[in-house]
Amino acid sequence: MKTIRIASSDLLSTFFAQAKALGAILVEEGIADKTEVLVTTGSVMNAEMVASGEADLGFMASNWVPRAVTGAPPFSNPVDIAIAAPLNAGPLFFVAKADSELDTVAQLRGRKVAVGHRDSGMAQHALNMVRIFGWGEDGMEFAFISTFDGGDALATGAVDAQLQAPIPSTHFTELCERTPIKVLEYADGEIETACREIPFYTPALVPADLVPGQEADLKAIGVLNVIVAAAAGDPGFTGDVVAAYIKRAGDLEHMNPLFRGLQDLLAKARSDGVSALAPDGAPLHPAGAEAFRRAGLLA
Repeated sequence: MKTIRIASSDLLSTFFAQAKALGAILVEEGIADKTEVLVTTGSVMNAEMVASGEADLGFMASNWVPRAVTGAPPFSNPVDIAIAAPLNAGPLFFVAKADSELDTVAQLRGRKVAVGHRDSGMAQHALNMVRIFGWGEDGMEFAFISTFDGGDALATGAVDAQLQAPIPSTHFTELCERTPIKVLEYADGEIETACREIPFYTPALVPADLVPGQEADLKAIGVLNVIVAAAAGDPGFTGDVVAAYIKRAGDLEHMNPLFRGLQDLLAKARSDGVSALAPDGAPLHPAGAEAFRRAGLLA
């Protein structure tokens, strides 16, 4: 056994919280003596760290994986990773201060919005939305700053809005405690257009019980986040990790609400096959696929 290093994101990110929970499970299952959660700038850095051997596992927004393996920008060369398992599917949504004149996502056109580090999955989602909605390259002024700094900028008025990762998260809780916020609503057709244009997007909801002052669930664009491993790494290690992950999915749901619906997410492989685990042609790690087959979740 060994120390398993998991590349996550910044300290207040959802990835960091989920990595801590996964690490605890892997230790309990005897796969590691201990785990180390690595603070990073997000998906791009995580992919590169896993491929180089600086991390054993990494968390990524699934949209980055096809770019990583083909060496498409922002990657300068192909990165040898593969999806081990889905992590979660959660809403992507924009928030503004409660007293803002903004009420809808469409009103963000031309506004300054905090979207995370330049090489984070969140920044890529923001770029996708601007393109999908036909706003042009200058359709939104991006503030490429960390999740924490983005919340600070929103609270002080330095930005008009912030793109949020799936909740609950430490950052979002602290932001709501610091300043009243509201979720900006997507217009009819925007979510459908995004899901049609990009395979790794899916309809989602921003739960009312997680947003102070919000009276009803609001529709949002959902994204699949994934766990990646080195494609050429030890298949025994990856297989053991995925088998433990499947086995303890219910426990993870109770440990952290970010894993809410994980068992249902994994079970989608029964009906949708590999695309439920690795969308848009992204590579599924053979050892991960075998673990899903042994669990009866993949034909």
